[in-house]
Amino acid sequence: MTDLAAFQRFARLSGRPVFIQDFKEAVKYTRVSSKEQQDTNLSLDFQDKTIDEFAARNGYNIQASFGGKFESAKTDGRKEFQRMLDYISKKKGQIGYILIYTTSRFSRTGGGAIKLAADLRRNYGVRVLAVTQPTDTATPTGQFHQNMELLISQYDNELRRQATMDGSREHLERGIWCLRPPMGYSAVMINGKREIVINEIGKHLRKAFYWKLEGMKNEVIIKKLKALDVVMYKQKLSQTFANPFYAGIIVNKMLDGKVVKGVHPSLIPESVFLRINQIRAESGGKLGVSHQKERDKLPLKVFTKCDKCGVGFTGYIVKAKNIYYYKCRTNGCKCNINARKMNEQFQDYLKSFSLKEEFIAPLMKDMTALYHQKNKDAISTQQVLNKRLEEVGSYLDNIDENYYVKGNMSTEAYQKYKLKYLNQKDEILKELEGNKPTSSNLNKLLESAAYFSTELATVWHFSSVSKKEALQKLMFPEGIYYNLKKQSFRTEKVNTVFSLFASLTQVSDDSKKEQGSRNATLSSQVGTTGFEPATPCTPCKCATGLRYVPNIFGTTKVIKIYICKSIGLYNFLCY
Repeated sequence: MTDLAAFQRFARLSGRPVFIQDFKEAVKYTRVSSKEQQDTNLSLDFQDKTIDEFAARNGYNIQASFGGKFESAKTDGRKEFQRMLDYISKKKGQIGYILIYTTSRFSRTGGGAIKLAADLRRNYGVRVLAVTQPTDTATPTGQFHQNMELLISQYDNELRRQATMDGSREHLERGIWCLRPPMGYSAVMINGKREIVINEIGKHLRKAFYWKLEGMKNEVIIKKLKALDVVMYKQKLSQTFANPFYAGIIVNKMLDGKVVKGVHPSLIPESVFLRINQIRAESGGKLGVSHQKERDKLPLKVFTKCDKCGVGFTGYIVKAKNIYYYKCRTNGCKCNINARKMNEQFQDYLKSFSLKEEFIAPLMKDMTALYHQKNKDAISTQQVLNKRLEEVGSYLDNIDENYYVKGNMSTEAYQKYKLKYLNQKDEILKELEGNKPTSSNLNKLLESAAYFSTELATVWHFSSVSKKEALQKLMFPEGIYYNLKKQSFRTEKVNTVFSLFASLTQVSDDSKKEQGSRNATLSSQVGTTGFEPATPCTPCKCATGLRYVPNIFGTTKVIKIYICKSIGLYNFLCY
């Protein structure tokens, strides 16, 4: 006969704790998921009473109570529910049961609830016991029965959710906002019916929309709202301006791309909302914040394209070395280059487009004469436009006073005339922009522009990233290409002025009679002299209105120049 005792040392333990069967130390958990359930047989008091009576009849000792609040069972992250689980964990081996009213009170997560109940049995020896649905979960049959009840609870919850979603979708399609209203609106009961009304904050937000329409910056609007006790931050303000609800329009995921006219009162007219968002789009308004540090290190990103693939470069950093790189975005293209090295190469490339100082004096002389001649008409035009601008400003002040101070103008009339005069003001300002008079500081302006063009590489190097990007786009409107193998740049289009500067720089300072001299180079690029209507430059949409066609050094070379004031650091020459 085999002596099994000799093999005892080879036996293996399950590793699981051994819990005492029928250990009747328990905790109690109650909850309701809605206020309405307070008045039914699922009320917290009724659940408490039923569980206490069951425990007394069957000899269970309740050590602690949890819940007693409105908590949804859609997730198991409920505060009271989690507090109960933490308590069981700390009292491991001292709790045998969780007493609940029904399995639906425990959880409605279906599979998640089944796993949680199994973990409680296996790791803590704790069984979930529904006092109105008593099941012996010590057996596989009892566990299966409880699992089915938990799945049914989840199924019931999904049916309710679907019914709620269908009801909400139906209301939204009818233009009835049944969800929480956005800032500036309140949901109130009027004659037993839910209504969406504009509150005091909404009246202040209406001002913010019109401030934006007038061109006021977000930072200023936030400060003005703060003075009116309306707490606002940048991202929230941008979201507000982009929410069509304020124009009486409803959009929601439940509508699946459909746009519906709402029955709630609009804060602003639809035309105002659309105009504001057009302004935001034109200015490139974004909700996010750019990564300034990365932009400072990678000013050529996107603007510069891979010569092999024609795809704009992206950038990245090797954090271990704190080194930035440009990289072609095409998969498999091995065009990678140290960002500092490529930036320095671009600086050298800019030097070939710089204007030589000996050309400054004759250039300024002709530009000044033609600029004054061209601006005769602009001066008289501007006087008329300024007078019209004063009149419109007076109209705007009057309607603001009548609406906000005297209160003798309706909201509808105020919105109508405010938009009308703001549009007129916008039109006049646009006309003024294209009809600027002669600058009182013209010589200094021209001199700055000319000397700026002699130090392109230096200006680019010491400018902010936004100024660098503006200069790049000004000189090379369609971007540039970089050849990694040759480590050189090329471009398909160069600003006309800088292209001429480059050709002049490349000519040796030889005799004017020799072929290849500066005059010969200029003569090979002859065009017809004359004036043309002014059009704004690409980067800034702004120009003084002069197309300069100088007669430099005895040539008839056509050069089209703008003196642009809006980019900032220098007065750029624009084509």
